[in-house]
Amino acid sequence: MSDEQRKFSKVIHNVTVNSREKITINGIKEILSFDECEVNLITVCGRLTIEGTGIQIKVLNINSGEVEVDGRINALYYSDTDDSEKRSLLSRIFK
Repeated sequence: MSDEQRKFSKVIHNVTVNSREKITINGIKEILSFDECEVNLITVCGRLTIEGTGIQIKVLNINSGEVEVDGRINALYYSDTDDSEKRSLLSRIFK
């Protein structure tokens, strides 16, 4: 286990969904992308995708790794593939 993995393994990751209209998440490492239909995040437990309509990021605290998302939530799913470094680098190059 790398030093970075040890650091984040001690961080708690919680997801709270209120009436499919508000999600509060902690344990966020990075926000990859977001628009009104989808948010892609890297958490301490893997990649998390939130799908819905009218999605807005209302609260973002990078220091504590917390985010709050409002809108109509249709799906929430995790992926074990962590290609965030590759994607972030490419997105920076092609901006």
